[in-house]
Amino acid sequence: MASGPEEAAAGTVLVCGALGTVGRAMVEHFDTLPGWRVVGLSRRSPDFPTGAEFRAVDLRDRAACEVGLSDLRRVTHIVYAAVYEKADVASGWRDPDHAETNLAMLRNAVETAEACSPGLRHVTLLQGTKAYGAHHGPFKTPAKEREPRYWGPNFYHDQEDWLSQRAAGAGWSWTALRPQVVFGVAIGSNMNALACVAAYAALSKELGMPLRFPGGEPRIQEATDARLLAHAAAWAGRTPAAGGEAFNITNGDCYVWHNLWPRVAEVFEMPMEQPFPCSLRRIMADKGPVWDTMVARHGLRPYRLEQIVPSWQFADFIFGYGQRPNPAVVSTVKARQSGFQECMDTEDMLVELLRQFRRERIVP
Repeated sequence: MASGPEEAAAGTVLVCGALGTVGRAMVEHFDTLPGWRVVGLSRRSPDFPTGAEFRAVDLRDRAACEVGLSDLRRVTHIVYAAVYEKADVASGWRDPDHAETNLAMLRNAVETAEACSPGLRHVTLLQGTKAYGAHHGPFKTPAKEREPRYWGPNFYHDQEDWLSQRAAGAGWSWTALRPQVVFGVAIGSNMNALACVAAYAALSKELGMPLRFPGGEPRIQEATDARLLAHAAAWAGRTPAAGGEAFNITNGDCYVWHNLWPRVAEVFEMPMEQPFPCSLRRIMADKGPVWDTMVARHGLRPYRLEQIVPSWQFADFIFGYGQRPNPAVVSTVKARQSGFQECMDTEDMLVELLRQFRRERIVP
């Protein structure tokens, strides 16, 4: 990305949810841009080298937010990538208290930062295809930002409405970014497709099994590289025309899991056999001790399996286990017409990120 406009817009960016799949990519990208101070909010400490400042703040706790952010006087941009997920992840998306908690977290972060930083200019809100009802079933193909809403509860809609109302006359603007399945290098995220693929492949190899796709029938999907999403956030924060708008952000191509699986086998140097649909939520329930043995035997970083993949239910969801093979495609025309032109080859992305997972000794 060109440095000129970003230098002109440089300031302090507050990344909420800074160690998630999206948040880590945001921290790493803004940390490379000239003139930016990066402050990350997370209840955990960073497990990667970074020049960003990290603060442990629980966004559900208003008092903790006020204490933890009260000295931040020059926040100019907020990237809100935090999310509260229930233990039963997919089912929780339809619970009213799930929406209420996520709205409260956003309000706590923005209102506290706004009170301390009168120079706030922009808030980027991360959403996804649940904005189109993806958690309820099939949605219109391709989904466009102008689609009418579905019945709630839906915290994406609640957060967007609140931001719009709050920004009116406040001197700052907002943009909502809607990625598809997000891939990135991060630990502890409930919704990290890359971690699901890597851990499943590594366990299959450890147990002497070939790699078999565990999901449902072939279906067309899209992916979003977390690094691409970070570029989109930087673009939105410096582009006046992006204010008050929502944009679908994807890599720009489509994929079918069955066609990507040979590349996964290639990365892990293992044979591949025919798909075997099965619930990873069920078969991974007792694999923690196997993972602990792998950590010791291969000299991996000392993460437990549940830290790498907190929700195998999410894996079942993205792989389409027990679902109809309905396509999941959104239109990115609006973003391209508005000036965001970047793209990424999904197959190349998957191979590159899996290799990074191996280089960082997260998986063998």
